[in-house]
Amino acid sequence: MTYHVPRPATAPMPLFNTAPVAPRVARPDSALFGAFVLEITTPDSTLTVPALDGWQLRVWPVARLGDATLEARPVDAHQNAADLVHALHAHGYGTLGPVRTRRAC
Repeated sequence: MTYHVPRPATAPMPLFNTAPVAPRVARPDSALFGAFVLEITTPDSTLTVPALDGWQLRVWPVARLGDATLEARPVDAHQNAADLVHALHAHGYGTLGPVRTRRAC
């Protein structure tokens, strides 16, 4: 036989944090500088960064389709993905797959 000792009643713990959450304030698109990410083929199949005016570029050798993955951030807020693709083609770089947009927080 087991001896049962009653325990004092306690309130259950809340499942979620009940602190109020401040709403996110939407910023206009002109204030957001998103980055475009795409896969590229280089003119000589080596990892090179294209010299494009008006763009901040970062390249790394991990790619499913091409030679490298390129992340481009426009210096001017009015430049878009079509401008980037046009500038890459003008310098001999090919683009593969979709141009994905990643917004800065």
